[in-house]
Amino acid sequence: MAHDIIQPSFSRQDERGTLHELMNSGIWQSIITGEMKSGAIMGNHYHKETEVFFFLFSGALDAITEHVDTKSQDQFSLKAMQGVILNTNESHKLTFTEPSHYLLLKSKPYDPENPDTYHYDVIVKDAT
Repeated sequence: MAHDIIQPSFSRQDERGTLHELMNSGIWQSIITGEMKSGAIMGNHYHKETEVFFFLFSGALDAITEHVDTKSQDQFSLKAMQGVILNTNESHKLTFTEPSHYLLLKSKPYDPENPDTYHYDVIVKDAT
């Protein structure tokens, strides 16, 4: 279960400014942005129905994911102007290693009556 690190598919910089095409596929119903402090942890949960595109505008993080059924894990890092798709049934733990500004696109909007968020601690498996 290796994750593809996504970078802008198109960037333009000219006298007017910059433009970055971050994602050019998928159906996204929720757009979220925010900032996290160095050392902050986001996640330790998964979604049964919601896919997530997570993108860093600035900063850096270390990530570990675990598929809740197969228990397969993946570890990777993201830096500024990189992103990743977090699939359904894949718990994620994102540890910010620098102050970061991020973007989240979700395939389903948050519904407090059915949040589709299930707690699941992601713990690095012993390599031995």
